[in-house]
Amino acid sequence: MNAGDIGFAHSDGLMGRAIRFGERIRWGEKPSHWNHAFVVDRIVDGVAYVIQAEPSGVTNDKTIDSVGEYVLVDASAKVNVDAVLKFARQEVGSRYGWLSIISIIFDIATPSWFVSTRRRNTWICSALVGEALRAGGFISRWPDVYCVTPAQLFSSLTANV
Repeated sequence: MNAGDIGFAHSDGLMGRAIRFGERIRWGEKPSHWNHAFVVDRIVDGVAYVIQAEPSGVTNDKTIDSVGEYVLVDASAKVNVDAVLKFARQEVGSRYGWLSIISIIFDIATPSWFVSTRRRNTWICSALVGEALRAGGFISRWPDVYCVTPAQLFSSLTANV
């Protein structure tokens, strides 16, 4: 476990089930096990702290044990980890994207050309991690980072590993 690792978590709460349900509707596939994404920020006395977008906003004060069941992906072969951490750390304190969540519901149910609404300076978990990865040089073909699911992030990072 290192600072800059990308984590994926599973929860059985309402939000986690809703994310997996949305994946099934949009892509007609069995949803992934992973429904939350985060970045390992730092290790203090053997305890990992994570940067994540959660309903209270983007935080870095929670330990990795707070995310539930998780897996870590070492992204250092694919990205500049320092740039990933710099981006993620600068977003700590930003608001959670509740309007984005509502917009994503419409994105799932409508054609891709339909208008999306976002509020500036807000994040959802997968968008925060996806954009941090892009800041670190990760090349992707995501037309809208807000519509990338934790499952898609996981697949992208673990492809050809």
